[in-house]
Amino acid sequence: MDSTEREILTTATHLDFRAWLARIRHIGGCQHPIHLTGHTLTFKADTGRLLAALTSETQPHRRLTIACGNRRISRCEPCARLHQGDTYHLITAGLAGGKNVPDTVRTHPRVFATFTAPSFGAVHRHTNDGPCRSRKQPAHCPHGRSLTCVDRHPADDPITGAPLCPGCYRYRAAVLFNAHTRDLWQRLHRNLYEDLASEIGVSRSVMRRSVRVSYAKVAEWQRRGIIHFHAVVRFDGPEGPTDPPPAWASTGLLIRTVRTATRRVSFTVPGTDVLLRFGTQLDIRPITPGRTGDDLTERAVASYIAKYVSKPEVTGVTVDRPIRDLATIAILPVTGHTRTMIRTCWALGLRRWAHQLGYRGHTATKSRRYSTTYTALRAARADHWRNRNREIADTGDVITEKNWSYSHAGHTVGQAMFADGVLDDLRAAREDGDAS
Repeated sequence: MDSTEREILTTATHLDFRAWLARIRHIGGCQHPIHLTGHTLTFKADTGRLLAALTSETQPHRRLTIACGNRRISRCEPCARLHQGDTYHLITAGLAGGKNVPDTVRTHPRVFATFTAPSFGAVHRHTNDGPCRSRKQPAHCPHGRSLTCVDRHPADDPITGAPLCPGCYRYRAAVLFNAHTRDLWQRLHRNLYEDLASEIGVSRSVMRRSVRVSYAKVAEWQRRGIIHFHAVVRFDGPEGPTDPPPAWASTGLLIRTVRTATRRVSFTVPGTDVLLRFGTQLDIRPITPGRTGDDLTERAVASYIAKYVSKPEVTGVTVDRPIRDLATIAILPVTGHTRTMIRTCWALGLRRWAHQLGYRGHTATKSRRYSTTYTALRAARADHWRNRNREIADTGDVITEKNWSYSHAGHTVGQAMFADGVLDDLRAAREDGDAS
């Protein structure tokens, strides 16, 4: 019997095995759970009588096991899919109503926009109907490399996104663009109000009291390792989605304003001469309230954004965890282009974000009053489970004492095998549900 078989047998014959397996099912088959020791005690507020007790001593293996909550599907598929579902509902609520957002929000002007990055040098690209980069006349860069590529690269070709000449590629500017996209976005949001005020003929302060520009966006890495954004942008009244926008706030005005505001955005990186802008390619499409046809519907937009929240990494382009030391960079499973991006991050002092190629923001962000929040969605789910299990809610009539400490994370080899089986069962059940 080898070590793996011995681990599986040890896990399956443990006295707590059935209770432990039930707990793993309860947390959705989490692949890297957190184990805690401690207790939660609930007392009657007026008498001090103990109403309920949850302690690690009564749990399998004398530890309370909870889900890791990681949003990256490469780290934990069950938790990532849960986060993906929350994002879908958050985006949908801001487009079609629900979750304390009135369905009248569907009448507000809204668009789905993709904000790209500028070019930092010619790169190999995937094309459906022609060579990578063809030219009528041969051309070479200052380093003597050809600027022509007659190959047709598949979408998953590792060379896709890599520069034709690494010496010409502006790696420093590319990394700084990723690092300062949030600064560009803040300036874009400010420009939207400025351009609206200019078109309507009022001051910026009056404009902000008349209309609110709400948004929700997700970041996506392109094959060349540069961030671009997919965003829902919406006109509201000054109070948010519950407040209708002014009559003059049309979808056409929103599209024009997003275009002009994006063209004006610029940011000079402090201490450098690097001037950053969004790319010239800007795709803006109105969102329709329909459910079928070729139009860009509310649910299609929500599904698209939710997909990128749980799958932000691009194989060979980014990695799913921070890089702790310089020596690790040489053995990462990434392309040579990405390795240079990561080393550039290291040289620029962006080591904490080197695994994200310098990007320092969250994968998904929204304006304050776009719709509901992740916190509200998680609280509603906790209330659902509490009611389902008839647990005592934390109200003014009771006092709850919580004292938990971190023990460790993850599964043993034997536990991982059974947890994977739970995940397979849940995946099959989900696929059966989708098929039906």
